[in-house]
Amino acid sequence: RPARPPGAMAAQLKEIVERLNGEPFKMGMPLVDFDEKEPFELMEVLNQVLVHLDAKHTVDLREEKPEAMYQRIAEFLHVLGYQCSFDMEFQQGLQGGDKTVVHPILYWLLNNLDALKKRSYLAKFCMNLEVPEEFLREEQVYGVYHSYKELQSQFKATHAHLERERQGRMNPSELQREVGQLDSEREQLQQKIQYLKGKTEKDENFQQLLKVTSMLRKEQEEEARLAEKLGEQRDQLEKMEQLYMEKSSKLRELREAQSADGEGSAEAMLKMLRSEVEKGREALNRVKRESEAKFQRLREIDAALSDPPVTREDIANLEEEIGAMQGEIQALETTVHEHNQDSRLSVYKQQASLVAKRKEIVLKEQKELEAARDELGAELSAKEREYEQRKGHKHMNQNEFKHYAASLREKSAKFKKLKAELSELRHEVAVLSRTEDLLRAKDPTPQGLRETEMALEKASVEKSQVDKMKGKTLDEISSIVTKINTQLKEKKNKLAPQIKALRTVRQNFQQVEVKYLEKKGAYESAKSAVDGELSKLGGEVRFLENEVQTSEREYHELNMHINAADTKLARALREGRCIRKEERHAPEFQTLSDEYSSQIDGLETQVKELRQEKKIVQDSHDDKLKQKKAFVALEKLMSLKLKVSMQEAHSPQYGGMGMSMGMGAGARTMLDASTAGVERLVFEE
Repeated sequence: RPARPPGAMAAQLKEIVERLNGEPFKMGMPLVDFDEKEPFELMEVLNQVLVHLDAKHTVDLREEKPEAMYQRIAEFLHVLGYQCSFDMEFQQGLQGGDKTVVHPILYWLLNNLDALKKRSYLAKFCMNLEVPEEFLREEQVYGVYHSYKELQSQFKATHAHLERERQGRMNPSELQREVGQLDSEREQLQQKIQYLKGKTEKDENFQQLLKVTSMLRKEQEEEARLAEKLGEQRDQLEKMEQLYMEKSSKLRELREAQSADGEGSAEAMLKMLRSEVEKGREALNRVKRESEAKFQRLREIDAALSDPPVTREDIANLEEEIGAMQGEIQALETTVHEHNQDSRLSVYKQQASLVAKRKEIVLKEQKELEAARDELGAELSAKEREYEQRKGHKHMNQNEFKHYAASLREKSAKFKKLKAELSELRHEVAVLSRTEDLLRAKDPTPQGLRETEMALEKASVEKSQVDKMKGKTLDEISSIVTKINTQLKEKKNKLAPQIKALRTVRQNFQQVEVKYLEKKGAYESAKSAVDGELSKLGGEVRFLENEVQTSEREYHELNMHINAADTKLARALREGRCIRKEERHAPEFQTLSDEYSSQIDGLETQVKELRQEKKIVQDSHDDKLKQKKAFVALEKLMSLKLKVSMQEAHSPQYGGMGMSMGMGAGARTMLDASTAGVERLVFEE
C-alpha cells in the first residue's frame, strides 16, 4: 500500500473522530484518545460501526477466533464494495488491528454510512446464490431456485417502486403553494373569459365562427384517429404480406416435392422438415443469445444501481487527479517544445519529413491495392453467383459435411493401411530377389531352391490378390466420391431457390426489425412518461384524500362539541326559567339545583347511617370473632364425640354396657355441656 502523507493522515483521523462523536454513535472521544487506542479497542470501534450497518455483527470479539473475525469482516466489506486487494498482508493487518489497515476502512465506512447501510440491507436479498449446474438438474432444486429468483425479482421491483414513490412524494407546503398559484391562474382565466365574452357578445359572426372552430377541432380529432387506424392497418398489412410470403414459399416447396418421384418426394419432404427444424433451432439460439445479452445488461444495471452513490469527496478527488494529469501533460508539452527548439535536430526533422512523404506515398499505393482487391473480390463473388446459377450451389450442410469428412477419414485410413502393407510386401520381395541372386551367384543349384520358388510363387499370388483388393477398394472409393459429388450437386441445385428466398426473407426481417425497434423505443418512452405522470397524479390524489379525511374528522368532532354545547346551553336556559319560576323542573322540585340538593341531602343521610353501622360493626367485631371461634371448636368437638360414640356402639366389648345404659337410662338424657377448654357431660332425668 502506498504511504499516505502526514497531513492526509491527520485530516483522516480528524474526520473519523468527528463522525464517531456525531450521530448515531455519540462516543464523545477526543482525537488523542482515538490515536492512542490499542488494536483490540480499535477493532471494537470498527465492529460497532459494522453493527450499525448490519446487526449480524453483534458478536463478542473476545470469544471470536481471529480467522472467523477476518472472514466475517472481509466478506461484508467485499459485499459493500470496499476497494482492496484482500491479500495476506491485509489479513494480518486486520487480524492484528493495524492502524494503517483499520483507519482507511473506518474513514470509508463513516463517509458513506447511509449509502452503505442501504447497500447492506439490499445485499441480503439481491446477492445471487450460485448453485452448481448438476444440482439444478433435479426438479425440486430447480423449482426452489426458480421461486427464489422470482421472489428476488419481485423484491427488486417493489424496492424500485418504493424509491420512486419516495422521490415522487411532494412536500405539503409546496403543494399548497402550487394550489394557490393554480387558483390565481384560474381566477385570471375566468376574468379573461368574462372579458372575451363581453367583447364578443356584440359580434354577430362570433357564433358562426365558434361553430366552425368546433367543427374544425372535431375534424382534426377524427383525422388523428383515422391516421392511427391507418398505421395499425399498415402494420397488419405488413404482417399479412410476410405471412403470405412464408406460406407461398412453403407451398412452392410442397409442389416441388410432389412433382418428384415417390422415393424422392419422401426424401424431399424429410429434407424440408429438417430445414424447418434447423430454422427453428437457429431462431431459438438467436432468441437465447438476445435474452442472455439482455439479462447480462440487466445484471450490469442492477450492479450499477446497487453500487454506493458517488459522493462529492469522490468527485473532488477525481477532479484533483485530472488537474494533476493536466499539469503533467503541460509540463511534458513544454519540455518537448524546448527540445524542438534545438538547432541540432534540423537534420532529423528533414529526415522525418522525408519519411512522412514516403509513408504517404506508400499509403496511397496501399489504398490503390485495396481498391483493386475489392474490385477483384466483387468480380469473384459475381463469378461465384454465376457458377451457382449454372451448376448449383456449392454450399454443404454441417451434418452432411461431418458425415462426408468421417467417411473420407475412414477410407483414407484404410488406404494408408493397405499402402503400408503393399510397401512391406514390395520390400520383402526386393530382399528375397536380392537373396536369390546372391545364392545363385554362389551356387547355381542350392538346396531348398524348389521350396524357395514355391514360396516366391505363393508370395506373388498373395501380392496379386492384394493388388486386386487394392484396385477394388480404390474403385469403390472413386465410385463413392463420384456418388457423393453428384448428390452434393443435386442438393445444391435443390437448395439454391430456398437460399435465394431465405436472403429475401432476411432482408425483409431486417427491415421489419428496424421498424419494430423504432416503435418499441417510442412506446417505451411514451409509457415511461405516462407512468411518471400517473404516479405523480396518484400521489396528488392520495394527498388530497388524506386532507379530505382529516377535514371530515375535524368536522365531525366540531359537530359533536357543538351539539354538547347546545345541550348544556338549553339546560342552562331552562334552569334560568325555573329559577325565575316561569316553569317547574319537575312536579316535586322547582329547579334542577333543588333536585341535586335533595339528592345530596339524601346521600349525606345515607352516609351517616352507614358510618353508624360501621362503628357498631367495629365495636362488636372482636366479640363476634371469639364467638365464631368457640362455635367452630364446638363443632369439631361434637364431631369427634360423635365419631367416638359410633365406634363404641359398634365395638363388641362395650355392647352390653351400651344396652344396659340404654335400658337403665330410659328416663335420662345425656347432654354435652362442654365449653372451650372444659369438657362436661350432663345426665338429666
